Amino acid sequence: MFKPAKIERLPKMNFRYHLLKVDGEWYLMEVDRPIIITYFLPWFIYFIPHKAYQLTEAEVEVLAPKVFERDKKHQSLVNNKIGKTSLGLGVTSMLLARAFPIEKYLNFTSHLLNLSLMMLILIFVVGLRIWMGRGEGMHEIVVDKTPRKVYCFPSEIKKILLILTLTLFALVVSIAIYYVILLNLSPNFIFHIVLLSISFLFLSAGDLIFYSPIISFKAKVK
Repeated sequence: MFKPAKIERLPKMNFRYHLLKVDGEWYLMEVDRPIIITYFLPWFIYFIPHKAYQLTEAEVEVLAPKVFERDKKHQSLVNNKIGKTSLGLGVTSMLLARAFPIEKYLNFTSHLLNLSLMMLILIFVVGLRIWMGRGEGMHEIVVDKTPRKVYCFPSEIKKILLILTLTLFALVVSIAIYYVILLNLSPNFIFHIVLLSISFLFLSAGDLIFYSPIISFKAKVK
């Protein structure tokens, strides 16, 4: 039987594990495996079981000291400020671009440079994603625990549809940019910057989007 659940991120940059609370019990859920699904086929991430290691409250306090005292209102305020700051930076960038056009400095003609930049970006993004999914420091905690299987998905269908749509959009944009770069249709550094951002977003969708703490979940632990 599926029960209401919530997900909390670990304080350190750890894409491999999240904290999961189901029916008053805490688990360390391995959300970043298997790699083939979480990196390249995130649409199936809700349909596969994930390993979960039961934790005591003392262990949770060691892993995430503030998880029991988190102020939701303060967190919401912080997120709101971050959103406004991001919006302000975006508007400022657009105004500066209009005042000081830099497009002519971002264009180049070399197809070899175009392809080389694309390959470097792909290698960098995949390497960074693998490094962030190591789960450093967690091996000592899970090594003596028996893993359990957990199925976890959003409690609202509309959230699932929104997440699937966002991820599909990121994939489509990435493919379109690859096409533009491979055919050398518009050699421009802007395309490579967008490719870097969108590629990382897609490869990280299983962690950042599908299992985001801002979503309400239902989970079943076996």
